[in-house]
Amino acid sequence: MMAQSVTPEGYGLKEFSINDKKLGLIRFYVDTVNILRKAPLVVEVNGSGGLPLCLYIQGKKFVTTPTTFSDELFSKTKDKYHYVILGKPGTSFCDTLNLELSVAEYQKNPSQVIFAHKPSAEYTKRLSLNWRVQATKTVISYLINHGFWDKTKIVAYGYSEGGQVVPSLAVEDKRVTHIASVVGSGLNQLYDGIMNWRIAAAKGELTQQQAQDSVEASFKRIAEIYKNPNATDKETGGHSYLRWASFGAVVPFEQLRKLTIPIYMIAASQDNSSPIYGLDYVRLEFLRLGKTNLVYDTCVGCNHYLGSPDNSKQSGGSYIDKILTWVQHN
Repeated sequence: MMAQSVTPEGYGLKEFSINDKKLGLIRFYVDTVNILRKAPLVVEVNGSGGLPLCLYIQGKKFVTTPTTFSDELFSKTKDKYHYVILGKPGTSFCDTLNLELSVAEYQKNPSQVIFAHKPSAEYTKRLSLNWRVQATKTVISYLINHGFWDKTKIVAYGYSEGGQVVPSLAVEDKRVTHIASVVGSGLNQLYDGIMNWRIAAAKGELTQQQAQDSVEASFKRIAEIYKNPNATDKETGGHSYLRWASFGAVVPFEQLRKLTIPIYMIAASQDNSSPIYGLDYVRLEFLRLGKTNLVYDTCVGCNHYLGSPDNSKQSGGSYIDKILTWVQHN
């Protein structure tokens, strides 16, 4: 496996930074294609965790540099739009990670880097739904004030955790003209774990009592999160209580229903990270409310990465192409 660049410039990105009194240092990156020309904006809001946008991984006799932004979205928007992505708080563009793994071990489960990488103290201190929304608003303002935007479209594309950020972003920032929420959530994110225990029992993977015991433990942990909503010294599931409480304080559907701008949602039917049940609920409620600004697209048989569960192939073709065609016609 060959290593690629470890600098923004190597990927065709230019780094900018804003020092904000409340939010701290905000790093963001803009594609360098036609950077002096005014254009519509596509802002990617990526998934969860304190990973940098680029990782330099040194394994056993191999080196690789995976990225945590969408290469496909970047490559397909940079000519007609300004592609924009924020870094996480307290996180540089690239970081080095040493893994005691062979190429085969790494390729079998590349997502294990999420658990091997330790986020910065600044990330843990600051990361919340509110930080992501306010930082993205600040960056949009910077781009507008510095002549990047052509006064047409501002598209917020959110993946996973980012798919939960973009509804709140659009509610707060009326300059956003379109949102695409990809494998985000419809209901309270803290409900997902409870639902998964119930489903496991229904499938016979554990007894009803075992499921109930696990549900009770989940509710006890959730109660602690809501009692300590600003705690950054307590964590569960790889995230601080601050992070969980902030996302658990806002139900994505309640934000989505406030919007009249075009919305594109993608759900994956075999997604263990963002279960489809809560996303189907959004579609149901939009029908009940008579709202017609939602396109709801199901990737059948897909996992959280919009591939087949064994990752042998991409399922359902390119969803980036579908989203960009939708943006063009709405």
